[in-house]
Amino acid sequence: MITQTRVDAETGEWRLSAPKRAERPIDARPASTGCPFCPGHEDQTPPERLRVPAGDGPWRVRGFANKYPIVSPAGADGSTATGLLPRFPATGDHEVLVESPDHDWDLRLATPDQALEVLTALRERCRALRERRPAAVVVFRNYGVAAGASLRHPHSQLVALDQAPPGLVARWRLARGHYADTGRRLIDDLAAAEREAGERVVADNGVLIYQPYAASVPHQTVLVPGDGAGTLADATDEGLAAVARALPVLLRGLAEVLDDPAYNLMVHAAPTDVDGREAARWWQWHVEIQPRTTAYAGLELATGLLVNPSRPEETAPLLAKAVSAAGR
Repeated sequence: MITQTRVDAETGEWRLSAPKRAERPIDARPASTGCPFCPGHEDQTPPERLRVPAGDGPWRVRGFANKYPIVSPAGADGSTATGLLPRFPATGDHEVLVESPDHDWDLRLATPDQALEVLTALRERCRALRERRPAAVVVFRNYGVAAGASLRHPHSQLVALDQAPPGLVARWRLARGHYADTGRRLIDDLAAAEREAGERVVADNGVLIYQPYAASVPHQTVLVPGDGAGTLADATDEGLAAVARALPVLLRGLAEVLDDPAYNLMVHAAPTDVDGREAARWWQWHVEIQPRTTAYAGLELATGLLVNPSRPEETAPLLAKAVSAAGR
């Protein structure tokens, strides 16, 4: 069945109707028996789009199309509906990047070189997906069943969206507006404000790590590489290396503070259907992690107003201490 974008006439929000996703296997077991991402089971996945190292020998990283995609290929269905029940095709591309042949490995266990290899592979696939001129390429990592991970084997995902949803457009509009008003990037001014305040900074060594002032959930954390690139596709080698050093340590710190929580990791990037140099004037790619330690209740569902039961000024020092210890 073809994925549709359906629009809520009351809120203007988009919802993806993707029945194909219901067919994906759910397996969070520690055993690797039957895992389609493990070595020897390559025939259980779609054809490879990336293999590191290249060739027929043992691999360390593999990339391929998602067998149960969120979006459909362009041209799969041109039907639309208007009025109060609007819909249009949700087109694009959806990939999986298996981060390790080891079923029980995790990114928090990675050496800087291993993390860099994963990030470099993601950059390569972002560049390849950009060639199809989507509106956005979204990179994310779901860890744990509560975060939506259907398979335990460590992997990231990339989704190229041919239409940018309202949430992304709103983020970009704010950043563009700030640049138009000040001549500066919003993320740079936020970083400067967090550095000046100090109380929400977790670490600041090549990558600024902080918990945002208006955090949505406890221990929501942001990593800003500051390499000047607007998208992961345009990230510099130095920027990737800095994140590769910082990210596993941060994840070990979160695991210590929150007892190995489920989380969603997201890469925030500029639109991909504009010139990269122009986008970098007003956007810097960065990483956000949201631990899944709270659940939406009535107020959140009725209003979209998220309730954070903690303050980042209180949680950031705890994470800073854990990250410092994890980095030793």
